[in-house]
Order: sequence, then structure tokens, then C-alpha cells
Amino acid sequence: MADIKESTVEVHPVSFPTDILARISPDLSLQRHLSLGFRPSSRGFEEFRDVIINTGDLTHNTQSDDSAVKTPSNDGKQVLGSCVLKQGDVFVITQITGGIIEDITLSTNDMEMEEDTELLEITEEHSDITKYSSVYPVVEINRGRMGACTDEEMTTSQRLYDSLLHSHILTQNALRVEPGVRITNEDDSVNIIYPDSEKNKEITSLLKPKKKWSYVLYAKIEVFGRTGPVYDMCWNSLMAALQSVKLPRTFIDERATDLKMTVRARGRNAVVMETYNLLCDPNESTNLQLRENCISYASSYGAINLDPEADIANLEETDDVDAPMDEELETKTVLLADIDGEAEETCIKSTISITACPNGRFKQFSVVGGGAKITKELLMRSITLSKQRSSDISLKVQKV
Repeated sequence: MADIKESTVEVHPVSFPTDILARISPDLSLQRHLSLGFRPSSRGFEEFRDVIINTGDLTHNTQSDDSAVKTPSNDGKQVLGSCVLKQGDVFVITQITGGIIEDITLSTNDMEMEEDTELLEITEEHSDITKYSSVYPVVEINRGRMGACTDEEMTTSQRLYDSLLHSHILTQNALRVEPGVRITNEDDSVNIIYPDSEKNKEITSLLKPKKKWSYVLYAKIEVFGRTGPVYDMCWNSLMAALQSVKLPRTFIDERATDLKMTVRARGRNAVVMETYNLLCDPNESTNLQLRENCISYASSYGAINLDPEADIANLEETDDVDAPMDEELETKTVLLADIDGEAEETCIKSTISITACPNGRFKQFSVVGGGAKITKELLMRSITLSKQRSSDISLKVQKV
């Protein structure tokens, strides 16, 4: 019988880089870092990423060299306000454009009947939200490929719209258009008279049109280098961009104030309608009036339980690797500020989102459970951190 030679198999440990281990086993990677007292990004538990904000760099203002009134070109949309926000390795670029629409609810011609007027008054008394407006945002998270918008982009856009509307930051009065009148003098010189000028109040009151118009604002928010949740950065960039918005002043020609056009509808008698050609003044603009005491900034937090078995210090002190761990070890819950990285986004299920004003008021507060238990102490700590974060971002926006 042939001799059977014993063969040995050598097992070599396999090591992975940090980013690869975070993809293979994000829970283990995160717990090993937390057991050492820091996060995978080398930040502390309650440490935020640094924020750099620049506003107005992408705004295009059309200025003329002389005092003559020029009609701006319609080649593209004019950027009324902008913001470039850098938080960590993520860039968020926000551009705000606008348009002008006729405000049907405020039109004199549409409220000639008493029944419609009474219905409008009843609606306004019972609906406080009609006094405020919002911006129509579109969030685009660039991933290096083309395709339809993702669920995250649509959800973030809708959340931004609803949050801005219910935060009461932007009022309907701030978006109302007060058009001036362009007058041609005897010497063929052109002047534009606005209703807020003290000298020409009588003239503008006589030539004031019956129709009403309002500005409508759109926000295009582009995110580059996404490493985690983007709502906080999009909200803070939108807040900074809104504070840099300059609305162009509008005017109509004096010959158009009494312009009427006869229209025949379905063979009935002629109907008289007023038409106006509303133009924008390239030399005059006004700052968008926001409710400063309602301007707020967002921050997010996550709660996670520390796994005692992942504590490297305890494993080094234990000689027997196969010895069972103490089942009665108490799990400790920690609060992580500004969730970032794939491991944190994947493993943290309990989150806290707070939108706070620098003066200490809160505009939004949401808590989502499902993982670690969110205690009263964690909530109080997150509130304190959100106030500090809001004040810090507010100072950076004001310095720009």
C-alpha cells in the first residue's frame, strides 16, 4: 500500500483597501472605524464638512453703455441669481431663472361679478398658504451618464418645493410685477416712469393697467461628485441663491395702455380685450424681498448602535479568539452629523433632518426610525448642533 503523504494548505489573510472594504462589507467597515473613535472620512462623530459658498458668480446682467433704453435679446434665459456651494468633495451649482405670467386671480376683468369676488374673499380667509409662493426646482445629480431622472432627483425636487412653500420665506407680494410706462418726449427722448417714483405718481396712476402680473422663479440645481444624501446641500444652495436674486423691472409702452383688440368668438358679438406688450428694463432691477426671519438652513444626522464585537481594542485584549463574547454587553448609540460616504448612507437607518433659522426657530423637523433607537438626549443634541450649523452657514452667506 502506497504511503499517503500528508499535504498542508497554507491560508494567507486577504486585505482590502478601505474603499473596497466599504463596498464589500459596509457595516463591518463602519463599525471598525467607529470603534476607534472616528468615521471612515476621518471626521469626528459630530463634525460637519466645511462649506464654501459663492453667490452671484453665474448671474448675467445686461448693462447698456449709454442711457438709452434697449430691449434685451431673447436668445436664452437670463440667470437672475446663482450659487456655487462646495461641501467636502461635493459641488452644488444653483441657477435661478424666471418668467412673467398673468395673475388671473388678481385680474380686475375676471372679478367683475360680485359672486366671484365673494368666493375669492372666502377662499383667502381660510387659506393662509395662498399668501406665499415657492420656486420650481429641478435637481440633477450628475453621474457621468445620460438617462431619465432618478427617484432621488424627483423626490428631492418635490421636497424642496414643498419645504420652501411651507417655510413662508417667499410671499406673493414679493413676486408681484409693478410695471412702469415708457414715455416718448417731444424731443424724441425716451423715459421710463415707475409707480414707486414720488414725482410721477399721478401719471402712472392714470396709465396703470387693469391686469396684474407676477414673477415665477425656476431653479436648476446640479450636483457633482455625490457622496451621500444631497437634500441638505441643495436646500442651503437654494437659500443662498435666492438671497442673490435681482428681479428686472418691467414697463409697457404708453401707446399700449389704451390698446384694445376686437375679437369675435363663435359668431357672437364682438368682445373687447386689452393686450399689453410687457418688456424688461436691462438697466433697472430690484432685489428679491425675502422674509429674513424665516431664512433657514438644513442639516442631517444619523443614529447608529456600536457593535461590541467590532471593537478592535476588545479583540486585542482577548487571547482566545474562539471564546464567546459576553451576550450582556450593552450597545451604545452614537450620533453622527452630516452623513457622508457609502458606508454611512447604507448602514444608518435612523436619521434626523432639521431645518433651523439662525435665530433659533425651526422650519422643518423630521425623524425616521428603523435602526438605532433615537433617544431624547440624541434629539436635544441634534437640535443644538443644527442651531450652530445654521448660524455658521448664515455668516458665510453674508460675507459673500
